[in-house]
Amino acid sequence: MGAPYKRIDVQPLTGALGAELLGVDLSKPMDDETFAEIERAWAEHLVVFFRDQDLTTDQHRAFTSRFGALIAHPFVTGMPDHPDVIEIVREPGEPYAWDSMFHADLMFLEEPPIGAALYGREVPPVGGDTMFVNMYLAYDTLSDGMKNLLHGLYGVNSSGDPDRWHHGYESMHEKKQAEPGTALHPIVRVHPVTRKKSLYVSPGFTQRIDGMTDEESKPILDFLVQHALRPPFMCRFRWKPGSMALWDNRVTLHNGVADYYGEVDQYRRVVQRATIGGDRPIAA
Repeated sequence: MGAPYKRIDVQPLTGALGAELLGVDLSKPMDDETFAEIERAWAEHLVVFFRDQDLTTDQHRAFTSRFGALIAHPFVTGMPDHPDVIEIVREPGEPYAWDSMFHADLMFLEEPPIGAALYGREVPPVGGDTMFVNMYLAYDTLSDGMKNLLHGLYGVNSSGDPDRWHHGYESMHEKKQAEPGTALHPIVRVHPVTRKKSLYVSPGFTQRIDGMTDEESKPILDFLVQHALRPPFMCRFRWKPGSMALWDNRVTLHNGVADYYGEVDQYRRVVQRATIGGDRPIAA
């Protein structure tokens, strides 16, 4: 642990990752000392959460953009006055849950985002939690033999059919006309700030290992995913109106839990995401 925090109250969620940051009002101007402590907590806990925030979209953008320039989603049209913020609306009874798979955002870009901030405007009283995975731990707990095997290997990461980003979501904004994307990224990457190594694969986007056939890649990728998606490496966040999650996309996976069944299915869910672009992953 580092020096005590003076401007914020940091409450860890689990031993693996995740912390709630208390005593912060993101709607108000923030001095550099407070922002520096938020950055430090973000680096230490990989995903941080804020409660009871009452934000306009401009305020959401202003806070998120302090971490870096925002980028638009390649396949989903942003909000009319804020093209770099996407609004994800699930109406009652819609059968599809957006992002319902473990993934790091937009791995099929040459420079994937460094992070994102998701803000909940309307959320069900229960259900629709988000799970996060610490990919530092996923790498650190591999055997030396597996680490040696993975160094120098690159994953082929694909967006798939752009239409899948809209399937079942009648309420999503008009889709963009774009071609599928594919990018090669190191399976073991180095964080540019902490210089620590992490796994960089996901069941959502990593299709195979470059230079190998699908059949050769599958057992390795299946093992890595099963190894990473273990409860000791995870935290789970329950949403309330006015909550925000800010995650480091370079060293975490996340999954929006698709448990909209029974009474929960009757509720509307409205969240908006501002995405911080991007950097080219550094090979270990």
